[in-house]
Amino acid sequence: MTKKYSRIIAVIMLVIAIVFIFIALNNPQASFPWSNAITYILYGVYALIMIVLFIAPFKRKK
Repeated sequence: MTKKYSRIIAVIMLVIAIVFIFIALNNPQASFPWSNAITYILYGVYALIMIVLFIAPFKRKK
């Protein structure tokens, strides 16, 4: 059951990321109030969590 929820959460995160990118590309004047380094770290953490949620259901139990 948790495998199913993990995949659902990962798909929702992926959809949110795609929508965010689409909005960001159409509004280049908008920005965050912090430096780009922090923004890239946040993007990386988000992507890492999403990848883990996609991969986690495929791990085998011993």
